[in-house]
Formats: sequence, structure tokens, C-alpha cells
Amino acid sequence: MTSRRRSDEREGEKMSVEIYDLLPESAPQPPGPRMSRVRRPLRESTKFTDERATTNPEVAIKEQLAGDSRYTAMRVEKAQEFIDDLVLPNEGPIVAPGFRLVPAAAARSLNLDAAADDPADSLDDIVLDQPTTAPAAAVDGNIVATFVDGIRGQNIFDVLDSCLLAQLVANGRCDRESEPVGWTRSYGHVLEKLAWVVPAFDFFGLRSQSGQLSMSAALLKVISGIMTARQVDLVSAAIELMQGLPVDDRRLQIFRSNSVEANAGNFQVDSVGESENGMVSLKLCAFNFRTSENVTDVLWWRFNSQTTLLQATRTTFVLNTHIYDRIRDAVAAKLGNRAQKYIAGLPDFSDEEGGGDH
Repeated sequence: MTSRRRSDEREGEKMSVEIYDLLPESAPQPPGPRMSRVRRPLRESTKFTDERATTNPEVAIKEQLAGDSRYTAMRVEKAQEFIDDLVLPNEGPIVAPGFRLVPAAAARSLNLDAAADDPADSLDDIVLDQPTTAPAAAVDGNIVATFVDGIRGQNIFDVLDSCLLAQLVANGRCDRESEPVGWTRSYGHVLEKLAWVVPAFDFFGLRSQSGQLSMSAALLKVISGIMTARQVDLVSAAIELMQGLPVDDRRLQIFRSNSVEANAGNFQVDSVGESENGMVSLKLCAFNFRTSENVTDVLWWRFNSQTTLLQATRTTFVLNTHIYDRIRDAVAAKLGNRAQKYIAGLPDFSDEEGGGDH
């Protein structure tokens, strides 16, 4: 771990980041740019006929798996119909010089040659039908995703692909920067249709009594409230890796172009794990902000709390792999070749604290 990272952590501790509840739209607004503060549950149900709000996604998954085969068949059918009906935003031709034509792991499984493999891309070494022996990290549109070791390779690509499809659909329904809360709720709604259990969630605000705040300190405050110490270390290591990349690195370019636009931003930092019984869970920490300052590298940006409104949410999504196994091809077909534009693995990292020599 570098001395720069230790220095940032010490500064983050001194900043005393405060979490506060967002006010109703009609209440007086705190200092800073105005943003929506309407608090609504994402959805009243994880099942199509269930009116209860989900608070424990793992319990909901167990209930789903305990149901008869007709329920699974119904979910698969509805998911297929949902995917077929999706119309993704027209982004024009995808220009990706130096990108892999297909992920190397997928190419190997299909006996194809992968073009222009990036030796620094950790996704290239993932074996689809085997659990990973080291943690991994990737940029997926506006997400920095980390994966603890022991996750089956196929599940890693399923998480990245489904999250990318949800982003693209949300892009077509809401403006990512001007409607960040609506965008995130739309993103979650799509994932729910794609076999994820998505609990209701709300946004909260972040600020510092000193008036000065760093995004790294705010991020640490949020992720520490839901992730294990190991997962927090892996996220910190992934962000440190990104900070050390050349300014023209395609992974930085992917994240920047999908998370920040001038004075507003919307991004996620996620950690994915898999239990011994194969349950895949994603700990999502979503952030959005609006500011009077100009922003480029948001993950290590320092800002004034009085001129910046920063809000976040954190929750756990769980994937019903029994359903996703049957819609995987439909998701891949809908994405087409977009994965090569939006998904890229970060360099390998593995030591006791999730850092490494790089």
C-alpha cells in the first residue's frame, strides 16, 4: 500500500463525514445546488404478485428458490419478454481502437481468437466454470466493481453484463446527471426484471462540518457502513489503482465519460461476493452530486460542502442465478458488442489488505 493512500485515509478520518437524512421537497433546502429529495421505495415487491416491500434480499431469494418450478418458469418468461422489448439508446457506431472484440475468457470457451488482448486486463484470466483464486476489479460504465476471490468466473461476467444493460436502459429513461435519483431507481428496476432481488432503498446526504470534503473520505464513510473490512480494502485498492493509471488509459476514460459531466456526476462503487452455497450478492453504494465546481477525476476530488450537494445510497442486491442462467444469452444478445466499449478489467491486485505492488 502506498504512502499516498495512507495519507488520504488519515485525512479522511479527520474530516468527520456526516450523514444526514434528505428533506422532503417542500422543506427548506440545505445550502448548495438544488436536487430532488423525494423519498420513494424503488418498488413494492420483488415478486410480481407480492405486495410486501423487500427488506432482506437473501430471505427473498430463499423464498423464490423454495417455490415450485412454475414460479421460476414465469419469471424466466417475463424476463425474456422484458429483454426482447428493450430499446437501447442509439449511441452511433462504437469505435474501440485496441479493445478486445470479445472478452478473452468468452473467446476461449467458444474456441475463438480474441483480438488485441490487453495484458493488464484482469478479466482475461478469469475461467468461466471455476472459482477465482484472487480478487478482481473492473470498470463497468459508471461503476467501479470489485470481486472477492472464490466467485465462479461466469458469475463475474453475469454481474458485469446485467449491470451494464441496466445502465444503458436507465440512460434512455432518465438523464444520468440531472435526474440521478430517478436514474438509479430505473437502474434498480431493470436489474429486478433481470433476476436480481432489489430491496427498497433511499438516498441520504453527506457533508462535513469543516465545510471541506474529499470524495475518498465520503466514499469510505458510505462503504464502511455496508461492506466488510476486506471488501473496503479491495475497493480502496481498486481506486488507488485507477489513480495510478495514465490519464489516457481506456479504463479511466470509460469511467469518466459515464460518471461525470461538467458540474454533476453519478457513479457507483460495488463489491460482489459469493457464499458457499453459490448465492451471489452485490453491495451497491451509489453516489450523485451537483456542484458549482468543475470536476474531472471524481474519485479523488476535494470540494466545498457549501457549494456541492452530495447524496448516496447503499443496499444489497442478490442474484437469482437459477433464473439468470436461462436469460444469459438474451442479455448478451441485447448488449451486442457494447461490452467492449463499457467493460474493462483493472490490473490484478492481491495482498493481505487488497493492495499489491503496482
